[in-house]
Amino acid sequence: MKRSWELAQMKRAPVAVGRVQPKQATRPRPYKTLAVVSPRRLVAASSPPPPSPPIDRKRFLAKVSLFGMALPDPAAVGYPSFKLILVGDGGTGKTTFVKRHITGEFEKRYEPTIGVEVRPLDFHTSRGKLRFCCWDTAGQEKFGGLRDGYYIHGHCAIIMFDVTSHLTYKNVPTWHKDICRVCDNIPIVLCGNKVDMKNRQVKAKMVTFHRKKNLQYYEISAKSNYNFEKPFLYLARKLTGDMNLRFVEELALLPADVTIDLIALQKIETEIAAAAAMPLPDEDEDGLMD
Repeated sequence: MKRSWELAQMKRAPVAVGRVQPKQATRPRPYKTLAVVSPRRLVAASSPPPPSPPIDRKRFLAKVSLFGMALPDPAAVGYPSFKLILVGDGGTGKTTFVKRHITGEFEKRYEPTIGVEVRPLDFHTSRGKLRFCCWDTAGQEKFGGLRDGYYIHGHCAIIMFDVTSHLTYKNVPTWHKDICRVCDNIPIVLCGNKVDMKNRQVKAKMVTFHRKKNLQYYEISAKSNYNFEKPFLYLARKLTGDMNLRFVEELALLPADVTIDLIALQKIETEIAAAAAMPLPDEDEDGLMD
């Protein structure tokens, strides 16, 4: 009872409260005034940026350095090295042509080259060892914008077409023009590949572009190893200035996948000789213009 009474008294007793500070009224946060943007500034902000000034082509080509690939350095390998540009439409046999020399094998399945592939190719000659750094470029149109960079400082070039395809030969002038635009006055070889095929469409008499542009021309076959060394031998002679230079070691090529019989070889040689003796037409049979 006593405990209950004490609790009751405590509830009745006044509670001492200190001086209560009057609560300050919170002032409303002022709204930020929005600046009025003129219609001209809105139009300027939404309009596309002005076009960039045109690129100096010569300066761009002089500065470009693709994938860190250095030019052939004779001092690094100890013997002459040359940059060889290998061009032509896709499927004409460019990559097979190079791999046949390096590994001796023939690529039966076509795999398009992406961008560019650089492969060193060494030859033993009567003047000593020399190297071609073969820049095997993609023939597909989607890689066309990259090609100029691949051609820089090229020492020589091979343009390849497929004798079973009219279109690949009709595109030869475009490849030639692209090379000459970047590389001035370099030796160029034109190669008609797949002469072992039965369904040849580009006859020897139709191949006249090399005569108009003073290029060396060879008909070759990757499958049969026909004339396979001649493009490199010609370029080696032109680059060294020794027209008596010869290869002193044969390449370790695997046996040919197909063989061209003697009669077929004689026919090819006869057609080439007859075509060379014909007067040069103003326009090819394909409608190929200069």
